[in-house]
Amino acid sequence: MVTPAPVSELVTRAERWAADRPDAVACQVGGRAPHAVSYAETAEAVRETTAALALAGVRPGMRTVLLVFPGVELGVLALSLLRLGAVPVMVDPGLPWAAVRRCLARAEPEAFIGVPLAQAARLALGWARRTSRVTITVGPRRFWPGPTLDGLRATARAEARANDRATARANDRATARATAIATAPAPGPDDLALIAYTSGSTGPPKGVPLRHRHLTAQLDLLAGLDVARAGASVLSTFVPFALGAAALGATAVLPDLDPRHPLRFDPAALAEDIRRYRVSAAFAAPALLDRLARHCAARGLVLGSLDTVAVAGAPLSLPTLERVRACLPGGARVLSVYGATECLPVAAIEGRELTAALAAHPGMGTCLGVPLPGVEVRVIGVTDDPIARWDDDLVAPPGAVGEIVVSSPAVSDPYLDDPHATALARIADGDRVWHRMGDLGRLDEDGRLWFAGRRSERVRAPGGDLYPDHVETLLAGTPGARRVALVGAGPRPVLVVEPEDGVRPGAARAALLAEAARHPATAGLRDVLAHPRFPVDARHNSKIRRDLLGVWAGRRL
Repeated sequence: MVTPAPVSELVTRAERWAADRPDAVACQVGGRAPHAVSYAETAEAVRETTAALALAGVRPGMRTVLLVFPGVELGVLALSLLRLGAVPVMVDPGLPWAAVRRCLARAEPEAFIGVPLAQAARLALGWARRTSRVTITVGPRRFWPGPTLDGLRATARAEARANDRATARANDRATARATAIATAPAPGPDDLALIAYTSGSTGPPKGVPLRHRHLTAQLDLLAGLDVARAGASVLSTFVPFALGAAALGATAVLPDLDPRHPLRFDPAALAEDIRRYRVSAAFAAPALLDRLARHCAARGLVLGSLDTVAVAGAPLSLPTLERVRACLPGGARVLSVYGATECLPVAAIEGRELTAALAAHPGMGTCLGVPLPGVEVRVIGVTDDPIARWDDDLVAPPGAVGEIVVSSPAVSDPYLDDPHATALARIADGDRVWHRMGDLGRLDEDGRLWFAGRRSERVRAPGGDLYPDHVETLLAGTPGARRVALVGAGPRPVLVVEPEDGVRPGAARAALLAEAARHPATAGLRDVLAHPRFPVDARHNSKIRRDLLGVWAGRRL
């Protein structure tokens, strides 16, 4: 069977490892049903699945929803779509149903690949029901039409055997269709590779089109972090990073996590996966690592195989950093990685430097580190209005807080079918573009980037703007407080505390008020509320939804 030349860097590099180290483990799935696949087995599965998708009618350039639980099958399908030149549409299954429908309506996918639950939602909730003309079920098919992936693979295998025996008829329509698709012009660096989505933590999720050159740039930047090394075992709770780890020659270890509820995991099972598979590096969000670290601390566990923990998805607080470091060997590093769906990664900082920076500059936010090689960062004056073209006069004075803007080879295309959001997020500058991160921060005298909070979450107090991360980093170690947030009830600044388990709300409020009184920057904050469980983003369960928390605080006050 004829197959296209791989052009996606994810596919090209994975197939290179399949040729160089065919028996090495590409992916290890942990949890209750552990299993592993080698690079050679992965390459064969991708070839077979590419043929199966072609038989179903998936074409190069076709936008294809991919709603499959994390695991080997999801990775194989993603690589197969990229190999075929189709465009995976990767939406977070943990989003509210209406948000998923809105995302898919804007993407207008022509194909829908999903588990039975996703296929049922397609029909019942209208997820891409109008535009999807190719539907493939991963698992058993119920009452909806369309083939199953297993059935398509069986057909592809049968045709491959027939072709090998030279008994297939040249005019067989299915074979001819698959061959025509497989020999179509291969996508180039500027062709669309996939559509990702922002986390939706500060507004509706936005579609982020990424071209093949964007994925290549992301791989190169991730390689520079030295987290995923060839031959190492890398545990990742982020499926895109797991694919990148495999492309870099590492074994991607996938824990048993439900992407709809990323914090409903068994920390004992996760710790056991790290021990059993001798994981040397882990990539996860702060909230997940905090729960794992609390589990280890309560049992005196040290995750002895880990030499690197990379944290992304939300700012890394000092209490979480200290808990994570306590369950690692002495020489291990904790790397806080900063970026966004639209440009990842941007900067990184090791935990020891982060701790020293916070001690030296209390109340100045979270240090994000120096921008990575090839990434340019500027800080511009704060405005909520669009900025059409770059001008050097936009740059904020040295050391002043402003909005972080980034230019790098990994900066994505404009948002999908959202010109208003695009106008607010991009600044044209000749043949390049600056992406407005929506984050506030500053650059210090050493060229390090500092985070002050989201632009939309600054509190417009009568005495001047207050920045959440300036306040929250001062109060993060309050006894009895799991988390602290600064929100605005209109112009009124309010401190909200999420008590630790077993701590009474009144005691948590009193402790936070006493801690705030110790710092000149927060001594004037007198409104303090306790919330049982902060609302958080669907993807990482780590970013505090301060917009929702602010509405709640306004009602309580």
